[in-house]
Amino acid sequence: MIRRIFAGDLKTSLLRNGLIASLWWIVFYPGFYSDDSFAAVSMARTGQLSSAWSAPWALFVRIFSLHGRYPGIVTLIFGLTLALSLTIFIYSLMAEKSASITSSLLSATPLVGAMGVTLWHDIPMTSGFFLVAAFMIRAYKNQAVTKSDIGWLLFPGMFLSTFRLNGIPTIAVLVLFYMFMKVPNVAKKFLVVGLVFSALVTLLAGTAINEVKSRNGDMAVGWMQYDLSCYASKPAGVGFIEKAMPGVGNTDSWKSGSACVWFSDAKLTQADVNASKSHLMSTWLRLLKHDPLFVLTTHMKRHEYLVPLPVYGLPRPPFIHSTVEFADQGIAWAFPQVANKARLYIRAWNAGSPLFAYSGLWLLFLFVAWIRTKRQDLLILVLLATILSAGLFVAAAISDGRYALFTLLAGQGVALGYVVDVFLKRRRSSHGA
Repeated sequence: MIRRIFAGDLKTSLLRNGLIASLWWIVFYPGFYSDDSFAAVSMARTGQLSSAWSAPWALFVRIFSLHGRYPGIVTLIFGLTLALSLTIFIYSLMAEKSASITSSLLSATPLVGAMGVTLWHDIPMTSGFFLVAAFMIRAYKNQAVTKSDIGWLLFPGMFLSTFRLNGIPTIAVLVLFYMFMKVPNVAKKFLVVGLVFSALVTLLAGTAINEVKSRNGDMAVGWMQYDLSCYASKPAGVGFIEKAMPGVGNTDSWKSGSACVWFSDAKLTQADVNASKSHLMSTWLRLLKHDPLFVLTTHMKRHEYLVPLPVYGLPRPPFIHSTVEFADQGIAWAFPQVANKARLYIRAWNAGSPLFAYSGLWLLFLFVAWIRTKRQDLLILVLLATILSAGLFVAAAISDGRYALFTLLAGQGVALGYVVDVFLKRRRSSHGA
């Protein structure tokens, strides 16, 4: 029985890692909830759905939390989905025994277990990335595509990737690069069909959104407003707003030192915000032309965790959430004494965030691993992680380790796989001797 539990085949690993994910959920039931999580719960309860965090995500949370009454159902679904998709992904990269050990060890870490039971849309999007990447890797290695790959990897992966606004654009650019790889044409065709499917999912889910006006556009250019506010707070930026955007606020109302690295505290009126929307893109482009070095360094400082080399020192971005942030919201841990003791494990991982949350470092590691081995499956990981990081570097208004969860898990998974391979080789060698 014990030997069967620790067997190396994929089905057993899926069961084992699913049990590990379920244990995380039971200990911390109904999961971890940050400000973003409570916003999702509020949408589900009131029915006032917003596409600001993606329409499929809003609709999914409302349906599967039973209109916000049982959000723990959603955290269980996503915790299991992350662990199982990661397992399939790891098996597409490694030999069976190494994949079995590596996937289970990762599932036992807070990077998978604690992240998985946090009500964040980053979790299903990352799971979608794992499934789509696994589909691409299997198509390349096998030079064939099976119905199982299409039904269990591609379409579920494309669906989950819609749960965050940058998900499908990231996958779309990856597919573009994939078209130049030596893989069966049928795989390329189904990837295009998958993209169309994801677009339809987003479109149909959007019909259930009842907000007065979508905030998608505001969120997509929010980083531009942050850059302008940051520049207005610098001596060189005094008077820039008046010249570039006359009549829409002034230096004093736009300036925000905190916008350089975190949320903006600019004192803009709603009228100024509304008036700036039609000028924001042209004003930011004018800033880019006027002072490109400022824009580059501002983004490098804001997103230190994405930069492969620690130019400004080791980054410490927000990482793993391990609390129920707000009280008196009808959400609390079922076993608070156990949860409070168990969360010390998560806090240890947060203390190690300069390593565990440093996605730029893990992207560099993946790149070096690909250069050394010339493995095309690692190239797919490098491309996806690079595209994801580039999009975040430009368009994310703030930094957060969860945004690049795919890069963190892919890099640490490959690194752990190398360690496991060495261990297994030495073990075989000692037994052989």
